[in-house]
Amino acid sequence: MKRILMILTSHRLDCLRLCVDSLAATGSFEKFDRVVWLLNGVTGKHLKYVQDLVRARPRVAWDIIAGPRGRGERISGLQNECVRRYPESLYFKIDEDTFVSTNWVEKLMRAYETHADDLALSLITPVIPNNGAGFFFLLNAFPELADEYHRLFPHPLTPDCDGPVWRFPKVAEWITRKFLSLSEANRRLEERGAAAGATPYPQFAYRFSINCIVYGYRHWAEMGGIGKDDEINWSQWIQQHGKYVVLATDTLVHHYSFFVQQEWLDRTSLLEDMRRFNLPGTTPSRPAAELQRLARILKQIPGILRRRLGGVT
Repeated sequence: MKRILMILTSHRLDCLRLCVDSLAATGSFEKFDRVVWLLNGVTGKHLKYVQDLVRARPRVAWDIIAGPRGRGERISGLQNECVRRYPESLYFKIDEDTFVSTNWVEKLMRAYETHADDLALSLITPVIPNNGAGFFFLLNAFPELADEYHRLFPHPLTPDCDGPVWRFPKVAEWITRKFLSLSEANRRLEERGAAAGATPYPQFAYRFSINCIVYGYRHWAEMGGIGKDDEINWSQWIQQHGKYVVLATDTLVHHYSFFVQQEWLDRTSLLEDMRRFNLPGTTPSRPAAELQRLARILKQIPGILRRRLGGVT
């Protein structure tokens, strides 16, 4: 079965650079039969970066599917077109602000192959600290983290996709920093799994954030394609048809931010620290890294002023 990697990107070139660097450092490009860019309203320097990368790596089998910026059908439509171009394959989809770890492809493949014959299988996802499913798993897997969480934050612990780790950026930053080094985080997960003796593949059917997923052609065909509202329709279909999602608990990857967290997290050094801990050979000097953070903050000023002035410009 052919492996297809989809990289969904829209507007965060800084995140995409880190995503691509993590894919390159882990040798991930070479593990796929096709790498497909899903360009969601990409223009200017962002588009040039993609085009330059395609030219710079001619040994990678690239493809580009482009559409206008937007959510919902403008995202699901890109994925549906990719599946139509490359049917009967296994599809890995990651967002532009997802940063992968060593052997993530092999581990997610192992999770898929373990369940491939089960007609109830829908999606495979790794542990992602700042989405609801990954957050809930980590705090249950490491009780000392749950104790610290309850001391620091007054929010109930829930796996809901719009729970505290989605709504409160301080929570998202806190849990991400607890697992900042991907190599160390994956070692901890593997050791925890071996000690606990529990299944490495718990199943669930509630809605979750699809920052990094794997699915087969059978699942896509059975749905009749991904619905126009993308994640919402997908989760509803899974629940309504008695399917399940597999959480690969031996695999941790990072996701930077959701749109409701973005401004707050962009004021922190989290993005630079993710690079420093995981790709030290690509880390800029501290002054340059601080300038990157400052540039993100300066971009926020017009929006902040508009909100403060009640929309008056």
